[in-house]
Amino acid sequence: MIKKLLFLFLFLFAIWGAKAQCNCDVTLTGLSQTSLNIILASNVSYAPGDTICIPAGTYAGFRFFDFEGTETAPVTFKNCGGIVEIIEQQYTGIAFKRSKYIRITGTGDEDFDYGIHVKEVVNGGSVGIGIEDLSSDFEIDHIEIESTGFAGIMAKTDPSCSNPDTWRANGYILKNLSIHDNYIHDTGAEGIYIGYTGGYKVESNRSCNGSLIFGHWLENVDIYNNVLENTAWDGIQVNLVRENGKIRNNHIYNSGTESVFAQDFAMSIGGGIYEVYNNYMEQYVPGMGQGMQFISAESGTKVYNNVLVRPDFHGIFMHNRHEFDDSNEGYYVANNTIIEPGDSGIFYNTVITITEDPAKKFNTQETVPTYMVNNLVVNPGTDHASGNTWKGDQESYFDFNKKVERDSTASRIYTNITTRQMDTLGLMDIINDDYSALDQTSDLIDVGSDVSSWGITYDLDNNPRPSGNNVFDIGAYELQFTVAPPPPPESRRIRLAPNPVTDYFKIVDKKRKRKNKRQRKARMTITSLTGITLFDGDYKLGKRFYGVDTYNPGTYVVTIYYPNNKIFYKYLIIQ
Repeated sequence: MIKKLLFLFLFLFAIWGAKAQCNCDVTLTGLSQTSLNIILASNVSYAPGDTICIPAGTYAGFRFFDFEGTETAPVTFKNCGGIVEIIEQQYTGIAFKRSKYIRITGTGDEDFDYGIHVKEVVNGGSVGIGIEDLSSDFEIDHIEIESTGFAGIMAKTDPSCSNPDTWRANGYILKNLSIHDNYIHDTGAEGIYIGYTGGYKVESNRSCNGSLIFGHWLENVDIYNNVLENTAWDGIQVNLVRENGKIRNNHIYNSGTESVFAQDFAMSIGGGIYEVYNNYMEQYVPGMGQGMQFISAESGTKVYNNVLVRPDFHGIFMHNRHEFDDSNEGYYVANNTIIEPGDSGIFYNTVITITEDPAKKFNTQETVPTYMVNNLVVNPGTDHASGNTWKGDQESYFDFNKKVERDSTASRIYTNITTRQMDTLGLMDIINDDYSALDQTSDLIDVGSDVSSWGITYDLDNNPRPSGNNVFDIGAYELQFTVAPPPPPESRRIRLAPNPVTDYFKIVDKKRKRKNKRQRKARMTITSLTGITLFDGDYKLGKRFYGVDTYNPGTYVVTIYYPNNKIFYKYLIIQ
């Protein structure tokens, strides 16, 4: 009896300790492993700012109704005491309906990066996490989602004739959506699917009693630090963000595995204004999964510091099917690295195909200024130089729908590097897909234009731009280095020979006795004129120094340090 009481005490103490550690205000109980868990806010005693905990364990799906915090005191849902695992046979893994000011997070146990794991949602139309039914103001973070019937995370409320509140004209806006630090993989459709895609401003695929209805707008959407892998359709799809849309610092691998036409992009962005930057996108296998698509993005959209490796079709495809909302501002496409796209590096189309003014249909918008600056495009699949059209080799890298668009934009395409010879650029490790610069001798260094006025003051790794000589580098990465001070005058006391040198040299001090071993000992450094140290070690005066044939040709500073703190300099010329 005493053993049973002791066991019960320890069990209750462990539960109490987990709750205390998780800072739970409410802990959900009576949860089912086999039936959908329907949880109504009216049945839970909570207040804005409370933390509602889900105990570690394996459960069927969750459907939360009518939970609401405040802007300054959101309601937090999180795991407690380990991983919450969800396996759902019929419905969405976790759905929130008619809810607002909510955070759902997998940070309830510091031993796990993703404390909530939507492991399997097998129904063909079901998603991992759904923000539905006029919900708004959500944060979703540190959750793993896999094996979904449809998308990993979906946030939207489709317009419906039976509910006029869902119509754009009636004012509902999904605001303040933050999706970050999640791992989403092996999904049945998109990894992340945000916003309605059935119509933008003029046309819609839904009507009620003969009148078109449109999907709601979104504002303040921030999608960042997510890892997406093996998504059957687009990695990230976002639409209708009319204000402050950001997609940044995401890693997307192997998107579009089912090769569904127009649904296989690493990113598909439409209908709104966006800043898309510092994302890394890689296709494991060439010929599967396209790059980035922008359909009817608005004036001022910026695309920069992104890396796209082996995308099928174009690296970046941009088509504004509607009129630009500001005829004095187009897009800013800068400092992107595009490696081996299936077709061209960047494709730009301004032909109006959707408009309320029939006279404007099929007009081009070539006078709207769009800029393409400091981009690196390597080895595109298209070879326009061998064709018999108005397109030449340059259009293999920066392509256009019409010649007039190319001609008008040409002056705003500058300081880019385009090549089919990747191995000549001085890149870090192309075998392992590291396309940053190897060192200051790389062709990418200090040859770009200053785009800081566009808000680009850092690189993909969030290092400051520019660096070193205060000139921008080309591509998504900025090599970090400091400029060395002016080289010192040469010392006449020591002699370096041969000079110029191809394989070795030796240094002799006229005032030191060669037979005195103590006087032959020194420390030697070999430094580039830009401050990079290539050698720092012991050296015996008069002895041949080998290995300079591994350095790039150029001028270097050799510095000799004696134990008595005397320092001597010589210039070394390597041929």
